Amino acid sequence: MSALDKPKGTLLKVDKDHHPSVELERRYIQTVLLILASQGLAVLWIKRTITQHGRHYYIQLADTLTDQATNDLQYLLGDDAKRVAWNQQRINSHLPEWNKLFEDIGRRLTVLYNNPCRTTPPERTERYSFVEVSR
Repeated sequence: MSALDKPKGTLLKVDKDHHPSVELERRYIQTVLLILASQGLAVLWIKRTITQHGRHYYIQLADTLTDQATNDLQYLLGDDAKRVAWNQQRINSHLPEWNKLFEDIGRRLTVLYNNPCRTTPPERTERYSFVEVSR
């Protein structure tokens, strides 16, 4: 993928050490969408991989967030607490590639939600101050 092909916006990465039922995973995706909409953020797509211990979720946002806001949101979406702590140390050390999830070679991503038409945040009457959006 060239620099021109790279999507704009922030890619959230969430590590969940659990194999949920289909219904629970559907409810989790709905919850993710509600949480992000409450922050005034537009989700373009959500994909996941199945790991030995659970799931890795990749959530593409239309907005570009600061590193700190990204790590905070990943925590709120249920990212593994140890991973969040390690990411925080990497952010504090100013490492540019701080947000890592390790996948086995050849592991396939499954699309769970796709909204290619949305490129702007949903309409809102107020914006929460939690998210630091860099423009």
